[in-house]
Amino acid sequence: MMKRIVTGAVALAGAGAVALGGALPSHASTQSVAASNSSAVTYKVRYFNHSSEGYHASAVLPATWKSVVIGPWQARFDDTAHNRMIRFNTSYDGNHGTVTALNQKIKSLKGTRGLHIVGTSTVTMKSTSGLGPLRVSTVVYTYRSGSTTRWVATRYVGTSGRNADDVEISAAGSPRDSKLLGTTLNKATVSLTLAG
Repeated sequence: MMKRIVTGAVALAGAGAVALGGALPSHASTQSVAASNSSAVTYKVRYFNHSSEGYHASAVLPATWKSVVIGPWQARFDDTAHNRMIRFNTSYDGNHGTVTALNQKIKSLKGTRGLHIVGTSTVTMKSTSGLGPLRVSTVVYTYRSGSTTRWVATRYVGTSGRNADDVEISAAGSPRDSKLLGTTLNKATVSLTLAG
């Protein structure tokens, strides 16, 4: 059962965005979802944030998306054929609530060309990886990049029942891929595993 505080819920659903009220995926299974381009995306557990001690994070993600290290405790998985991605910052802040982090994100977007806030939500999700209840605040928006429109969902996750911005996860791509990106974001969120 998910508790929710939602604004712009109709807009979120209409954009095919993050299906917060839908069924959540089971942990560590390989699953396929039909993408908007009629090809299937297969999901599997992917590992990231590597150090000399091993991997410090994992999540259920598209099997073929390329892993890219973008900084300490930060990773991105790219589908370059379709210009879409999911990005993690697993050492985000932890000093603010998820709603505060979401509001700071919205404030930082001011002045972005063609910005349209599709909606925001704050929900409690059940982790399938033992991280306890997850407090999740999400903003979905579109903006103009050159002559194209980009769809983005940025999410702040508090683990173990904490109302803290422990992890930031963003998914982005074309608005026509919003359903696939929303599914990818939800799978990654509930399956996220973090090691010390």
